[in-house]
Amino acid sequence: MEREQRSPDGRAWGPEDDFIAEFDFGGGWLDLTLHEGTRAEARTLAARLVGQFDPLRLGVSKAALQQELEEHALSVQDSGPILSAVAYTDSGVFLADMNVIAYGEDGVTRPTPEEYQGMLLKWSYAEVKGDARITEVELPIGPAVRVQAVLVEKRRLGWGKKLSECVRYWVWPTGHEEILLVEARWLNFERTDELTDLVDRVMPSLRLVPVPPEPEPTRAPEPPSEL
Repeated sequence: MEREQRSPDGRAWGPEDDFIAEFDFGGGWLDLTLHEGTRAEARTLAARLVGQFDPLRLGVSKAALQQELEEHALSVQDSGPILSAVAYTDSGVFLADMNVIAYGEDGVTRPTPEEYQGMLLKWSYAEVKGDARITEVELPIGPAVRVQAVLVEKRRLGWGKKLSECVRYWVWPTGHEEILLVEARWLNFERTDELTDLVDRVMPSLRLVPVPPEPEPTRAPEPPSEL
């Protein structure tokens, strides 16, 4: 959350306030957010999440699934998300990922949704294929613009291209100076309706809460004074 972040136009932005994002995930999403960003933290989180799967329905080993979750949690840290989540089938097959990033700059008034129109269809790693669907949405947290698009991603070293689908919400939280980007992406187009619904159903529960203060270190009791 304190890492430098960049908006689609390349400017360095970062949240002014110290907060975290939360959803009422219920079923469908696994929260992979790391707070310390260490491998030990990722390993512990992955082990806990694997324990939520029914072993009788898993089509992969617990060890393989834990390793996959651990690596995914670590891989998204460079983008500085304030929340990261993934969706899996009951059998342990990866479906989609979702990240929340906060953009803001001290002393700079955030642009309005109308002023930000030019940024809505810009991805640093892909281009939009065909026509994107853009709709204005009113969420409990504040106004938002929803974008759904098919993306053409360049593969590493320029060999070929990869198609993916993305739903992103640009959110203007009431009472905050930041813009939030909630972005979910997947490769399996056969599950587009299911995954789109999974994203849209959870968005109204998005909220920002202050980071809990760190507990003060416990002081050892002082030995009784000698008379």
